[in-house]
Amino acid sequence: MHRAWSQLALWLILIATLAPFAATISSYFVYSDSPFLSKNLESVQAENIITKYFNISEKDSIYVLYNGSYNNGLKEIYSNLYLLNDAKVITPYQYINNTMIEYERYLEPLISSYCDNISKLHGLYVNLTHYRDFLFQNSSLFEEELNFTYWYPTHYNYFSSYFSSPKLKEFLTYFNSSNGSIIERERNASLKVFENPFVLCFSNKNYTNLTLINKVINDPNYPLLIKELTGVNVTIEELKNPHAYVLSKVEEKVPPPPISISNFHKGNVWLFLVEVPNNESLDNIEKFMSSLQNAQVTGHLPFYAQSAYYTQSNIEIIDITTVALVGILLALLLRALIPILVLVIDAGVGVILSYGIMYLASLLGYKIYYISGLVTPPIVFGISIDYAILFLYRYFEELRKGGMDKERAIGRAFSTAGKGAAFSGLSIVIGFVGFIISPSSLLKNIGVALVISSISSVIVAVFLTYTIISIIPVNKLGFPRKEVPKSEDVRESYLEKVASLSINKRNLVIVGMIVLLVFSIGFSMVHSTNGNINEIIPSYASSLKAENQLSNFYNYSIDYIVLKGNPNSSYSHILNLTKTLINRGDIVYGPASIGKYIVNKSTSLTNHFYRDGYTLMVVYIPYPVFSKGAINETNQLISTGALVGGSNAQRIVIIDNSENVYFHFTLLFTIIGIILYLFIILGSLSIPLRLVLTIGISSVFGVAMMYAVFGSVYWITPLVVFALLFGLGIDYDLFIILRLIETNEPNWNNRIIFSIKKTGLVVTAAGLILSGAFFSLMVSDLRFLQEIGFAVGISVLFDTFVVRPILVPAILSVLKENNWWPNLRHRT
Repeated sequence: MHRAWSQLALWLILIATLAPFAATISSYFVYSDSPFLSKNLESVQAENIITKYFNISEKDSIYVLYNGSYNNGLKEIYSNLYLLNDAKVITPYQYINNTMIEYERYLEPLISSYCDNISKLHGLYVNLTHYRDFLFQNSSLFEEELNFTYWYPTHYNYFSSYFSSPKLKEFLTYFNSSNGSIIERERNASLKVFENPFVLCFSNKNYTNLTLINKVINDPNYPLLIKELTGVNVTIEELKNPHAYVLSKVEEKVPPPPISISNFHKGNVWLFLVEVPNNESLDNIEKFMSSLQNAQVTGHLPFYAQSAYYTQSNIEIIDITTVALVGILLALLLRALIPILVLVIDAGVGVILSYGIMYLASLLGYKIYYISGLVTPPIVFGISIDYAILFLYRYFEELRKGGMDKERAIGRAFSTAGKGAAFSGLSIVIGFVGFIISPSSLLKNIGVALVISSISSVIVAVFLTYTIISIIPVNKLGFPRKEVPKSEDVRESYLEKVASLSINKRNLVIVGMIVLLVFSIGFSMVHSTNGNINEIIPSYASSLKAENQLSNFYNYSIDYIVLKGNPNSSYSHILNLTKTLINRGDIVYGPASIGKYIVNKSTSLTNHFYRDGYTLMVVYIPYPVFSKGAINETNQLISTGALVGGSNAQRIVIIDNSENVYFHFTLLFTIIGIILYLFIILGSLSIPLRLVLTIGISSVFGVAMMYAVFGSVYWITPLVVFALLFGLGIDYDLFIILRLIETNEPNWNNRIIFSIKKTGLVVTAAGLILSGAFFSLMVSDLRFLQEIGFAVGISVLFDTFVVRPILVPAILSVLKENNWWPNLRHRT
C-alpha cells in the first residue's frame, strides 16, 4: 500500500508539472500548411526559383473591405497597423499606380525594340534643334548661305571674276561633280560645304523670302527636314519623345490591365490591401482583424487566423461534450461511481501527458499541426478508457473468482489484461509509425502526435489504473452499491446468441460482408474530397463573408508558372498555353503576352521573362485565393506538368502529396507492419491478414457512410478515418484472440463463442466509449471535424457491433485450426 501511495505522489507531481502547458497547448498549434511543405514539392521549387532568379518578394496580401469613407478607412487601418510586423498599406490609388508601372515595365522590351529604330532620327532632331538655335542668333549668315546655294550656280558665268572665295570654289567643285537636277546639285553642294540642312526648306524661287526665312527659323518643319535628309516619313511626336510615342502606340494594341478605381470602391465600401510577410503570426492577424470596427478582412492568412480562432474556441466545447458523453456511457455500462472516476481520471491524465510531451517536443522544434492537436483528446479518451476498462473488468473477474483476494486479483489482472494492453498498445504504435517514416512532412507531424497520444494512453491505462485500484478498498469499488461490479451482464447472453448465429450462418455472413465491402468501395470511389477553406472555418466567419464580397472588387489571385529551358526554343508551347489561359479569362504576363494581348512570335519581351534557364509566366486568376474557382484553375495549371507557385498551388500540392503518400506508402507500411508484428508475436499469418481485412471493411463502410451524409468531404477526413481505424481497431480483435488463446475448450465453435462472450463486455464498452469520444467532435462549428467525428464514430460502432461479434466469429469458424497457420510458435 505504501508503494502505491508513493507511485500516486509521483503521478501527482507529473500532472502538476505538465498541466499548465497542456492547458495552453492550443496556442502552440500551427494552422498553415506552409511549414510542412517539403523542398522536393513542385510549388516549393517554383517559389524558390521565382524568389532567387526573378526577385519576386515573399509577401502575402490581406484584403480589407472598409465600410465608410476613404479617409476614415485609411485612418482606422493605419491606427491598428502596429499589430502587424513589417506591414505596408497599399491604397487603391497606389495599387493602380503600381500596376501601371509594372505594366509599363512589361512593355519596356517591346518599346525599346521600336525606339531603337527611331533613336537615330531622334538624335538628328536634337542636332537640328541646336543648329536652329544657332541660326536664330546668326540669321544673316543663314541668308548668305541661301544666296550662295540657290543664286551662285546660275550666275557664276556672269560674275566669276568677282568670286574668288575658297568656300565658293569648293561649292562649285561639288556642284559640278554631282548628278541630278540643278536644285538637287545645289542642295548637295550646300550640305557638303555649309552643313546647314535648313537650306533644304527652300528652292530657287523662294530663297529670298524673308518671311519664309523667319518662319523656318522660328518654327522649323522638322519632319520635312528629316524626310529630305533620310527619306523617312516621321511625325514630330516621334522625334520629340520616341519612348512616349511608342508607348502610346503600343498601348493602343496592348491595353493596360482592366483595373480602375471602380475595382476598389463600390457604394460605401473601399478595398484596401495590407502587405505582410508570408510568415506573419496568425495571432497578430486575428488581433488586427478584430480591432477593425467597420471592416471585414479576408485573404490567405486571415483564413488561417480565423481557423485558429474558431478551432481554439471549439476545443473547450468539444472537451466538455466528450467528458459528458463518455461519463454518461460509463455510468450506463458500469453503474458504479468509483470505476467511472478512475476511467475519467485516466483519460484526463492521458490528455495532460500527451499535450505535455507535445509541448516539450515543440521546444525542440516540433510544430503541432492543429489537426494533430484536435484528434488527440478523443484518441486518448478512447485508448486509455479502452485499456483501463479491460484492466478493470479483468480485475472484477479475478476478485470474484479468487474470493475477493485483492493482491491476487491485481496481480492476475496485471499479468493478463495489463500485458494484453501493452501487447495491443504496441500494435497501435506500430500502426502509427508509418506516418513518422513517410516522405510527407505533414504526415510525419501527425504521426508524432499519434504515437505520443497512443503511448501516453497505454502508460496511463495500465500503470495509473494499477496505482489507483491498489489504493481503493475492494468494498468501495461498487460505490454507491456495496458489491464489486460484475464482469458480466445481459450483453453476454446477447453476444453469445449473436456469435452462435453468425457461426451457424457463416457462409451467408461472409458473402454479405463481401457484398457490403464492394458496395462501400464503389460508393466511395464516385465521391471526391476537397480542399475548400469553408471546411476549416465556420460558414458565418467574417473572412468567408468578406471573400464573397470581394468578388465584386479586384479579386484576382496569382499563380506563377515556371518553365525550364530557353523560351525561344519552346515558344510555340508557351504561346499555346498562354492562349488557353487568356481564353478562360486569366490575365497573363509572360514571353507570349502582356495582359490579354498575345505576342505571336518571339520578341525582346521573351528575354524579360527568362533567367538562368527558367522562364516565368505570371497568371492572374479572376477568383479570390483558396476559393473553389481559384483551386480548380490552379489544379488545371499543375496538370500541364509545369512548376506552379503561389498560395493556391501550395495548398493543392500539400493536399495531393499527403493523400498520395498516405494511401500509397503510409497505409501500406501500416498494414505490412501490423502483419509482421502479429506474425512475430503469434506465429500466425492468418490472424493478421484476417484482421487487416475486417478493419478495412469497417473503415471503408465508415467512409462510404460519411460520403452519403456529407457529399464531398475535406481531403484529410478519409485519411484520418483509415489511420485511426488501422491504429485503434486492432485492439478489439486482439482482445478476442488473446481470450481465444487462454481458453481450453476443445470444440472450436464453443471456444469462439466463449471468447466473444467474455470479451464482449470490454469490446462493446470500449467501442461505445471510443465512438462517443469521436461523436463529440460533431458539436463543433467546423465541418471537417464533424466529418471526422461522424466517420470515425460510425466506423467504430460498425466494427464493435457488426464486424467483431458477427463477421469475426464467422471467419474464425471457417478457418478453425488454420487460424494459426503456419503455426510457428506455441501459444500460451
